[in-house]
Amino acid sequence: MSRTHDTVFTAPAEDPAHSRRYGRRVISVTSVTALLTGLNTSGLDVALPGIIRHFQASAAQASWIVLSYLLAGTVLLLVWGRLADLFGRRRLYLTGVAVFAAASVCCALAPDTRFLILGRILQGVGSSAIVANTTALLADSFPPERLPRALGANATLISATQAAGPLLGGAVTNLWGWSGIFWVSGATGLVALGWAAHILRPDRNSGPSERFDLAGALLSVLFLGGGALALTESGPRGWTSGTVVLSATVSLAAFLVFPLVQSRRRYPLLDSWLFRDRRRTMALLAAFLTATSYFSVVLVMSLYLQTLEHLDALSAGFQVMLMAVGSMLTSPLAGHLSTRCPARTLASAGTATSALGIALLALALGPPAPAGLTGLGLFLTGAGAGLFGVPNTDALLSLVPAYRRGIANGVRSLLQNTGYLISTVLTLTLVTGHGQSGEGRGTTLALDLNGSPEALAGRYQTALVVLFCLCLAATAASLLRGSALPPEPPPARTAPPDRPGPGKSARTEGTE
Repeated sequence: MSRTHDTVFTAPAEDPAHSRRYGRRVISVTSVTALLTGLNTSGLDVALPGIIRHFQASAAQASWIVLSYLLAGTVLLLVWGRLADLFGRRRLYLTGVAVFAAASVCCALAPDTRFLILGRILQGVGSSAIVANTTALLADSFPPERLPRALGANATLISATQAAGPLLGGAVTNLWGWSGIFWVSGATGLVALGWAAHILRPDRNSGPSERFDLAGALLSVLFLGGGALALTESGPRGWTSGTVVLSATVSLAAFLVFPLVQSRRRYPLLDSWLFRDRRRTMALLAAFLTATSYFSVVLVMSLYLQTLEHLDALSAGFQVMLMAVGSMLTSPLAGHLSTRCPARTLASAGTATSALGIALLALALGPPAPAGLTGLGLFLTGAGAGLFGVPNTDALLSLVPAYRRGIANGVRSLLQNTGYLISTVLTLTLVTGHGQSGEGRGTTLALDLNGSPEALAGRYQTALVVLFCLCLAATAASLLRGSALPPEPPPARTAPPDRPGPGKSARTEGTE
């Protein structure tokens, strides 16, 4: 399987005003698809109690309705990122949107939890193709001096769609039941598919041919899939169960073999060069820890507001929307400041702000709590995430040439989605009491949450304290990126003949 090396879009010389118009259209396309993923994460969190009641789902089934989407979306990110470098971002992006829309319809028609979980897996496959290409599409559409603001504008619109996720999820659930979430996703997916096909320019080919690393792709899927399955099943089954032991063994074996295979490949799936620069490594680690720390805050607070505060889905959606509002307000500010402030300073300030917000949420759950503390905590958590995302992503992309952005963004998205998965598993384990002497097996999640108010509040607080500690670790990783020397170019075996020389910007190459 081979194709020309650099098939990503590179903006041709054209009128600057026309180039800016195209860039704004790319932002609009990626924002529409962000509504798809936002509605199926934060929106589904709000609708989850209704799904559980409809299917009388067990605790394990309820967990897999959430986790199957994240699991499937995580294991394929590296593969999609590399395929985008080889075969073109537009082609892979449109494929992902089409798969996602079709899978949403399957979820809406699900007659039981097994069919619903299968549909969620297909949604995750489509979502991974979308996520792996979104940031790289933007980087290919803007010159370096305008990219931070473009990322900030895109993050603002994504935050707006995420803000609408809990609200829309609650409204749709109240009006049409749980299946309404998936019908809306399917309809939005069709609109996004037509809009993206109309706007995105065809992929252009240049450079020598490369081969897709099939062995590396299979090993990465076994490593990530086996590890994620072991992690998700360890709570309800225990670490000594056959499923968990087998999954962990397969994951470990693939992990040990993967670097050996990659070292022998002329065109590896994951080039170790990406981790040879301290700034790249710390940016990736900070992205992972930040995602792990803040992602499940919406899930924790949605369950808390509906079980202890006895709010309906719509009212809970209004409350947790404050987190996305905070991100929506700070993302454009981060895009503006990224051209003036070091990424280390701005990104670290963002993670510290999120840590403060999560700490306030933990305090708000314990009596007596001042009025408005929950809203302030949610807002600060989202505001910090908005401050972190743009400078961290921009710093990472500035350290890789254009023809490696697909895999670099794929690795970033992989680590971020892995953080989402771990965050969700930890939260569900701590909140529902899985893994505690086998409790929760064969029962419903609703029953698992019917303990005394004091016990439930303690579980929610414990989950938030764990997330707070992870956010502090993200702050440390962001600070430790330091100010490294200029990055070394990729090895010659993975670079096209026209790669930027010592006096040229690797970031500028292929973007103007």
